[in-house]
Amino acid sequence: MARSVSVSPGQVVSLVERWSDPTPPVELPGRAPMRRRTRILLVALLVLATAVGAGTAVPLWTTPTPGLWFSLLFTVFIAVIVVTLWVAYAGAVAHSAARERARARWRSAAPLIERVDGFVVARTVSTIEDGTVESFDLTVAIPPHRLTAAWERPTARSRMLLQTQVPGVGAPVRVWRIREGQDDDPVVVEVQDASVHPVVPVAD
Repeated sequence: MARSVSVSPGQVVSLVERWSDPTPPVELPGRAPMRRRTRILLVALLVLATAVGAGTAVPLWTTPTPGLWFSLLFTVFIAVIVVTLWVAYAGAVAHSAARERARARWRSAAPLIERVDGFVVARTVSTIEDGTVESFDLTVAIPPHRLTAAWERPTARSRMLLQTQVPGVGAPVRVWRIREGQDDDPVVVEVQDASVHPVVPVAD
């Protein structure tokens, strides 16, 4: 299921097996910002893809083809692929920069971080082909307010997360936030693994 809301990179879910000591996280959990070496590698691959695309398009206009429509069609097709790759890269860089700003803000506001308790009121789960969880969003209530935070698989090599581990509606949460902060300030929503601490429905 696709993500239905836009969640700030600094509003993250921390999934734990059990509550730790009631102290705020020193660092903002979640995926680390993109490394400089990774950016350089991706740019090199994109430049290569652009060169290959251009090299493929040139013969469409310098050698005999079934017609102008053929050359135009495949040139547009190649251009769309290359532009899409560059746009995806730009989006990844922007998202990485937002994560870095959120981490810096969290560290600088360490003395102002406070804890409030709440519970889950809604969730959205995104899975991959094998049915394991790629990411999920939790909307939590900390009366009288609500907020949404996201969990993302930290790295491709991280342990697989099963859907049974994702907390459901009613699960308790511990929210770490910056006292008197702004709406876009980083927030950490700590919640327990549902396979270890299932939510017991309350009988009517």
